[in-house]
This record gives sequence, structure tokens and C-alpha cells, in this order.
Amino acid sequence: MSATLAIIISNYMGLKFGVTSGIIAILSIQDTKKEALSVAARRSIASTIAILLAFMLYILLGNNPIVFGLFLLIFIPITNVFKISEGMVVGAVLSTHLLISTNINIYWIINEAKLTIIGIGVAMIFNLYAASLEKQFEKNKGDIEEQYRLILTDMAMSLVTQAVPIYEQKLLFSVEKLIENTKLIVQIINNNHLFKTNNYYVSYIDMRLIQLDDIKRMKRHFSRFYMTYEQTKLLSEFTNNVAINIREDNDCIELIKKLTSLREYYKMMELPKSRNEFENRALLFQFLNDLEDFLTIKKQFKDIFKI
Repeated sequence: MSATLAIIISNYMGLKFGVTSGIIAILSIQDTKKEALSVAARRSIASTIAILLAFMLYILLGNNPIVFGLFLLIFIPITNVFKISEGMVVGAVLSTHLLISTNINIYWIINEAKLTIIGIGVAMIFNLYAASLEKQFEKNKGDIEEQYRLILTDMAMSLVTQAVPIYEQKLLFSVEKLIENTKLIVQIINNNHLFKTNNYYVSYIDMRLIQLDDIKRMKRHFSRFYMTYEQTKLLSEFTNNVAINIREDNDCIELIKKLTSLREYYKMMELPKSRNEFENRALLFQFLNDLEDFLTIKKQFKDIFKI
């Protein structure tokens, strides 16, 4: 679409080789706004150098294939030295317009400059108004929170039943993959903000990644210890409470207070009488520590971003 529009504009303006502006537009379309702006700047500089260099060489030495070869010998190293190689192909194409001309004059500089401006300009417009990925991020965010809720709910049930759902690993893999994909979306979103970086998106994904590590550790711990029914019931109820309140707007302050109270309650229990009981008690407190980390990282995120 961008190429077609660029060609139509060039032909309407009566420019020679209008199709070249379409090629420039295609080459200038990028994935993000920042990348598009950067490439457009380097390609503009390279094209300007190419047009002026070709004009001078063809005026002084004539426009023939040998001089075109000399042009390439000079132009290509220049693009490499100044790190503007994105414009190498475009510059070479523009120079061929002068190469086949029977009358080289200032008109050609204007013609080639307009082709470049139209091609890059149309591509920039398409890049700047490209579909936003914020909506996809919001959808993925909701999916991540829902999967965390399911994982913690299953964990709460497993604490009581001592049975692990058969889809547990599949669910963990699924949410991990979803977070990785969302992280790529976040990178594109930030690159689409030309003049500032929105730290919210990156911070949210980092927060959920840390929480995922906490979840993995919790699952390893609770699968290895045995508790009495009363101990298990309390921990299961609290874990289920965390699952219910997994939503983003929860600052976790009340949950952290409840966890502190639960830890104090466990500390008041009768001391372990055997090595096995001691190891189970240690795993219990490690599980609570991981759960506290899970809530604390969310509280820190909420403190920074008052949602």
C-alpha cells in the first residue's frame, strides 16, 4: 500500500522514475517507529550523498558504466564508514537515473531528492500510524493473571489433597511462553514511543517473571513436605485467597499482613520432635517466604505505578 501511494504521488508530480519512490517506501517500512525514524535518517543522508556524488562524477567524467563503477567504489565505503549502509542500495539506484540521462543538469538532483522524500515520507506515515500493540498487551496481561490464578488455586487444592493436576507442567509452560511473547510485544511498544520509554510495560513483565520463579519454587517445596490437617488447611485457604486477589490493582498489603500472622502462628506450634518434622517445618517456612516474595514484588510494582 505504501509503495502504491508513493508511486501515485510521484507520477502526479510528474517525476521521472516514479516507481523508485515505491521501492524506497517498501525498504523504509520497519517494525517500530524508533527503528523507522532511525533508518529514514540514515537512508536520507546516504541518498543525498549518492545524488551529489553521482552528479559531480557524471558531470566531470561523463555518465558511462566505468564512471558508475567508480561511483560505487567511492560511495559504498562512505556508507560503511558513516554507518549509513541502509541507504546503499537506494543510492545506487538513484545514481543509475543520472547514468542513463542524455542531459545531466540540476533538474535530476531535484527529481531524485523528491523521489527520496516521497518514498521515505510515505513509509514514515505508515510507520507512525501503525496499529498499536497496547490492546494485545492488555489481553495478554489478563491471560497471564488468569493463568496465575489457576495455578495458585490448584496449588491450594494440592496442599489438601496431596495430588498434583496432570496438566500442571503444561500450564506452567504455557504461561511462561505467554510472558516471553508479551515481553517481545513490550519491546515493540517501547520502540513505538519515539521520545520516551514507558517503564510500566517492562516493569509489569519483569514483575510477573519474578513471580513465576516464586511459583516454581513454591511448587517444589510443598510437594516435598507433610503437615497436619490444620496446618495444611490454613495454608491452603491463604494460598487460595492469594489466587482470588491476583488482580493487578491489588497492592497486597492486607495479604502480606495475613501472611505475617500465619507465620507467627506456625512459629507458636510445638517444636519438631524428629529430623523429618524439622525438615518439614523448614520447608513450610521456605514456602511462606516464597509466597511473601510473590506478594512483595507485586506491592513494589503497585507502589511505583499507582494503578
